Amino acid sequence: MDSSVLSNIPVVLITGFGPFHSVVVNPSWEVAKMLKTYLEWKCPVHIIIEQMPVTYEDVSTKIPDYWLKYNPTLVIHIGVAVGATEIQIERYACNMDYCYPDNNGTLPETGRCVKKDAPEILTTHLPIADVCARVQRRTNVPVLVSDDAGRFLCEYIYYQSLYIDPKRTAFIHIPDSNRNLTLESIAETTQLIIYELLRYVDPLPNLNQDGNYLINPIVKKHVDIPNDKSKINVLL
Repeated sequence: MDSSVLSNIPVVLITGFGPFHSVVVNPSWEVAKMLKTYLEWKCPVHIIIEQMPVTYEDVSTKIPDYWLKYNPTLVIHIGVAVGATEIQIERYACNMDYCYPDNNGTLPETGRCVKKDAPEILTTHLPIADVCARVQRRTNVPVLVSDDAGRFLCEYIYYQSLYIDPKRTAFIHIPDSNRNLTLESIAETTQLIIYELLRYVDPLPNLNQDGNYLINPIVKKHVDIPNDKSKINVLL
């Protein structure tokens, strides 16, 4: 990370995905680029963006490296939800049952994100329901909580980061195409989400001598799951 970045300025790592299947230009990466170069941030925030190839191997190797390299205050993963008509903030990610081949035609070994000693489900500790409600009062773009991240690269990358630190990780699904929602309006709403999430982030964690986070990712937090679950057909 750039040594010129002051320690009291939040560092927000934002990832978007590259092309996959029929999505030649992935809107998740387009929105990530807008958050870095197009939008003005009224509060000091250091934005770092990284494009993720749509492969399990790249995610499993790059994500831990990014956490150590940037020591982010907040990590925002963005993915595209084919068929969605709203922005969705994912509540949790599962460790197993990944059965959709990536761009290389490969699957995770044993179908799991983390092979050993990892919970079946990890939930973000950030109050995403409250964040959705606060953001919804400031925009006409629909923003919902989702309980189905799709068991593809989106859920896979989310679990990887939740396993490192669920207190500063969130995943945002955006629509692939919607006549009523422009990329600009999606980016502006995502910026509002980030502002709200930063209100709830604890001080940065410390690293031990081996460069690992002094965090126990197994710690769980009780979250009430709503009866009406948001579902869409295809998720990245």
